[in-house]
Amino acid sequence: MKRKLLKPRSAFTLLELVLVLLILTIIMAMASPALRNFWRGNRVKDAGDQIVYITRLARTQSISDGAVYRLGIDANGTGYALYVQQAEGFVLIPSNNFALPEEAHVEVTKADGTAADHIDFFPNGRTEPASIRLSAVGQNDIVLICPSPTEMFSISTGEGGIQ
Repeated sequence: MKRKLLKPRSAFTLLELVLVLLILTIIMAMASPALRNFWRGNRVKDAGDQIVYITRLARTQSISDGAVYRLGIDANGTGYALYVQQAEGFVLIPSNNFALPEEAHVEVTKADGTAADHIDFFPNGRTEPASIRLSAVGQNDIVLICPSPTEMFSISTGEGGIQ
């Protein structure tokens, strides 16, 4: 009986595998600071999208309920909340108090250029024209604009356009 000789199989050695893992580790270490800023930028953009949705909710609820709704910005510019006008004044709507990411700051400017701490939404579907600027260190500002009382807030693209 003859024995067949097996051909040696090619494979990676342990040293080659360790070197590949070392190279991958170095590449990930170099890329991690850029990834950290990527996630921070997404959180600020998500906060801008959320503000747009809240303004649309306020407008819709104002029309539905026949009451004035108010988007109020806190004094530090680090959060905002939705209020409804009742007999005793504007009352915070439960579970509609929002905090911005810690690196973000929001400010409101009315159509006449004055700074404000709120935007009102009226039962007839009108909104106070204003712009909302969401800024964060190391990030491009996000600007939300409502150019006229009959339009909704939209994110400005920066070249005067609206998304």
